[in-house]
Amino acid sequence: MAADTVPFPATPPGQGEDTVLSPADRFLVDVAGLAHLTSLSVRTLRRMDAARDIPGRVAVGRRVLFQTETIREWVRAGLPSRQEWETLARRTGKR
Repeated sequence: MAADTVPFPATPPGQGEDTVLSPADRFLVDVAGLAHLTSLSVRTLRRMDAARDIPGRVAVGRRVLFQTETIREWVRAGLPSRQEWETLARRTGKR
């Protein structure tokens, strides 16, 4: 690959550098973004996170973030409990 070519655009087409991405367009979201994606309250999500019932959890220092694609799959599955989610993940080969 030539030194002056870029394998992918720096910003998505149609979005300038000053554009703020919505929670649905990010790879990782915080609890507030998760509340937006799931329509659950922040308080409910914090309780579920304390019980480790939310998949896709990533701890970055003191920050807790969640993987958007994993959350989407979890919501499509009907927000199953941790045990049910792990069973589904094993069955489908995802994890």
